[in-house]
This record gives sequence, structure tokens and C-alpha cells, in this order.
Amino acid sequence: MCLSSAFLLLCLPGYFTLSIPRILKGTMGGTLVMECRYNVGEEGHRKFWCRGPNWTDCVRVIETEQMAGQEVRHGRVALRDNPREHLFHVITEDLEEGDADTYWCGVDRATSVPQAPVAVTIFPGSATVSMMTTETLASMGAPALTSYMASPGLPAWPFLFFASFLFLVLLKVSLFLSFSYAAVWLAWLQRHL
Repeated sequence: MCLSSAFLLLCLPGYFTLSIPRILKGTMGGTLVMECRYNVGEEGHRKFWCRGPNWTDCVRVIETEQMAGQEVRHGRVALRDNPREHLFHVITEDLEEGDADTYWCGVDRATSVPQAPVAVTIFPGSATVSMMTTETLASMGAPALTSYMASPGLPAWPFLFFASFLFLVLLKVSLFLSFSYAAVWLAWLQRHL
């Protein structure tokens, strides 16, 4: 009975999941486009883009009113909501060195799940357009590794999260194999004794 409980814990989706920060790099004077996805039923809620290391106390850079399909502009930053596709775009134009920070996509709702942080890094160079997509952690079950990019000169903390995630996956697999081996061994032992 205890063994089946352990298997149940290992099979729960997202039991060992960890949010992997995404890294988005831009160049000074360029444009940054972030696509943020949200769940069905959140169309009429306020969407926002906030800045800061923690989800709980990040400062909102831009936000919509509680209407679907809005486009809002605040200085160099625009937010365009697309309720039919359940996503909104945050566009930052004329990037500056001071724009480098950690950002979060968000929807004002009591049951809203924070998305993985986006680490924005600004490099000197010719103006380009950089774009990235994200999905809410609730709809993914586990974070998508395809959005994770590495570049020289970026902060080290995203790589530590990635290493922690890989360690937890390997731990989960090894525990599963250990419990499987123990179950087979106990079954063999009961039949032969």
C-alpha cells in the first residue's frame, strides 16, 4: 500500500516542476516583442506586464482595463490584447540599457498562476526586433524547454534554475526506477517463499 502511494506521488503532473526563466535579448534602439498566453475565461480580465525579481511585488509597467481586445500605450511600451487567440503582445520600442531586468506577464484574477519570469538583457549593437512566446504554467503542466536560450554575458541565475530542473527530473526518474525494482523484487520474493 505504501509503495502505491509513492508511485502516485511520482505520477502527479507537475509534482517536481520548476519554472524555468526565459531569456530574451534585445539591442539598444531595437524593439522587443513578448507574446503572453492566457487561459480561456480570462479574456475580460486586466492584462499586465510588470517588472521586478519577484512575481508578488513586481511593478506594473503597463496594463489594460477590464475589457477584452484593448490596445494600450504608455511611452515606449504598448500592450495589445487578442482575446480570440487568448494572448497579448507587449511591445517595447527604442530599447535602452535601463530596460534590462526581470519581467512577468500577468492576468488579474484570483486563481491566476504566474508565468515563468522573462529575463530581458540589452546589448549594444544595431537595432533589431526580438520576439518570444510564453504560456501560462497552468496550461503547460511543466515548463517548455524550447523557450530557453543561452547567450554569453547573461546573468547566471537562469542557468541555475535549469540545472535544478534537470536534477529534479533525474531524481524523479531514479526514484521511479527504484520503486519499480522494489515492487518486482517483492513480488518475486512472495512467490518463491
